[in-house]
Amino acid sequence: MSDCILSMEHITKQFAGVTALNDVSFSCERGKVHVLAGENGAGKSTILKILSGVYVPDKGTITYKGEQVRFNTPTDSQNAGIAMVFQELTQINELTVFENIFLSKEKTRGGFIRRSEQMRILKHYLEKYEMNIDPSVIVDRLSVGQKQMVEILKVLIRDPEVIILDEPTSALATDEVQLLFSIIRKLTAEGKAVIFISHRIEEMLTIGDDMTVLKDGQLVGNMPVQGLTEDELITMLVGRRLQDIYPPHCEKPGDEVVLELENYRFHPNSRPINFRARKGEVIGIAGLTGHGQTEFINSIAGLHRVYEGNVRICGEAVDTRSGPRALAAGIALVPGDRKQEGLMLMQSIRSNIAISSISKRKKFGLFIDQKAEKQTVEQYRDKLRIKMRNMAQEAGELSGGNQQKVVLAKELATQPKVILFNEPTKGIDVGSKREIYYLMRELADEGVTVIMYSTDLMEVIGMSDRVLVMYENNVTAQLTGADITEEKITRCMMGLNTEEA
Repeated sequence: MSDCILSMEHITKQFAGVTALNDVSFSCERGKVHVLAGENGAGKSTILKILSGVYVPDKGTITYKGEQVRFNTPTDSQNAGIAMVFQELTQINELTVFENIFLSKEKTRGGFIRRSEQMRILKHYLEKYEMNIDPSVIVDRLSVGQKQMVEILKVLIRDPEVIILDEPTSALATDEVQLLFSIIRKLTAEGKAVIFISHRIEEMLTIGDDMTVLKDGQLVGNMPVQGLTEDELITMLVGRRLQDIYPPHCEKPGDEVVLELENYRFHPNSRPINFRARKGEVIGIAGLTGHGQTEFINSIAGLHRVYEGNVRICGEAVDTRSGPRALAAGIALVPGDRKQEGLMLMQSIRSNIAISSISKRKKFGLFIDQKAEKQTVEQYRDKLRIKMRNMAQEAGELSGGNQQKVVLAKELATQPKVILFNEPTKGIDVGSKREIYYLMRELADEGVTVIMYSTDLMEVIGMSDRVLVMYENNVTAQLTGADITEEKITRCMMGLNTEEA
């Protein structure tokens, strides 16, 4: 089954004189995955909101199932059979999975909710899509990945004909991504159309059938995914080739040891880790999800228990048993979830950048030097090229890439000797990723030791002077130079070394 179910022609939309979309056209076919690609600000969100009834286009037409339509409200779009899974979670954490799924969509008879029928429907969909989620569990007890699956299930249970997935994998582990791809394939096998948005190049090329690329509100092109290479796609997205995305590696890091871990154990069953990180190095951490990478990073930053061992910064023993102590010792962390762990979204950019280094600007232990604070914010705004209206703008209003820069600015303002990154480019477009990569290398060139964990193996390979590979809460390999390859890292991630394999 392969016929056009949805067509958007010559769509134009302006906001206060600024053109968000200019003459954009694309179409989706039943039984196919249509990838919508573009950097933050390219116009993806605007066109999706037009399709879901949040916005009405200034110009252009929408044809759905052979008829020209106009969606004035989200209800119009939903009633037509179009459903969108938003990147931001919309569940009520205090309710169960079952209650969230049927909230405002209850099955009733004679004014009474038919819970048994609802449970039968829910179990049918859980089995159909092989989701291992307990309907009775409170949502707040689920992992972020499981919550994302519940969000998807809320849409699937309505049996829509067009499903829009807005960055659905940004919070998912590798096995959860594979489950999602399996669900998508089942949906397309049923003749449904899926519109898929992601910033992960590999995912676009793996799951997509057709693709529309947008840049600055303009249509770059519509094309089949088959035969499209990573280099060609990246060039369309950012105007640069793949090899230009990552900065050059450090030819030879200095001999000065900045961070030293001695007989270090962050897990009760792990073997002692002995590890030295030198000034100017970028060290990558790789491993299958759940093998201790995040706990290892957090333990160094004072946010996870250390069972044994010593930590030295520039040869001096330091106490890192809490976040403030680690920060005082010169260790900063850019966390994996910037919105939950790194930012005060409803506070100003100025407050966010200044908060961690506030003690450096205190006068008489009571007063804050406002002039110095403003200068600090201006310094990192310019250094990191943060795009904002002004310092008073709320951090939550920024794009993902600029939010990540604010988190980085907050940590850099503490003047760290070691900076740890947990998933530094999660949910960020390719152009913003490149900026983050070059900023990380710039920090290393300035003498800061950079340690990063990423689930994106190409990111680890592209950025790292040295790679630590983790398996079952242990560092099982250290790779340098020509040994930093996808094959060798993957073997070590699976508990095999090159000789055994």
